[in-house]
Amino acid sequence: MANSANQAVKSLRKEQREQRKDEKKAGGKGEKDLDKALEDTFPASDPVAPQSPTKPGAPERRA
Repeated sequence: MANSANQAVKSLRKEQREQRKDEKKAGGKGEKDLDKALEDTFPASDPVAPQSPTKPGAPERRA
């Protein structure tokens, strides 16, 4: 189990390094695109819900 976790960490770090290299090559364009997309979605029509919705009258416990 520990070996597979170590492999996952190594894979994640490798992917992050590659993403940083790509970002440098693009001259920061990816970050700018992300900021623009975020601005385009603000303000959202639906506020963030702190709880998940439930059906009225739903049973309290599952059978």
